[in-house]
Amino acid sequence: MSGLRNLRAWAWVLLKLLSGLLTISLLIQFFIAGMSVTSPDWWAYHKVWVGTFQWLVPPLPVFAWLCGKPRGRRVVVASLPILQIALQYLLVHRALDGRLPIGVGLHAVNAALLLLVALALTLGWPEDKKPSGGRHW
Repeated sequence: MSGLRNLRAWAWVLLKLLSGLLTISLLIQFFIAGMSVTSPDWWAYHKVWVGTFQWLVPPLPVFAWLCGKPRGRRVVVASLPILQIALQYLLVHRALDGRLPIGVGLHAVNAALLLLVALALTLGWPEDKKPSGGRHW
């Protein structure tokens, strides 16, 4: 049973670590997007940077699941960034091809919400009242 508790503890640490890196990456992305408003050359960095940090997102629900029971809310919150990244691509591409004029604005709003979700996961929300296997921190 000690091995299972150890797995849960590592999953908790990795969930917080990856979501923390995602939070920092999103803040950098906000900076790059802001710079591109006055200097269009920064758009290339914006595209390259998202291609780099988006890979932090897929493991989040896996680690949330491995943290143990109860899983429900934690896994749902950890899965949101996957949907949000997909929505980011949909919004910006629809805006760029003219089918959704407000897409870029919604892209920015969704990015802010993605930052809040990543920060919430980093801070341990939603934390279970009685985590299985004892406290992780």
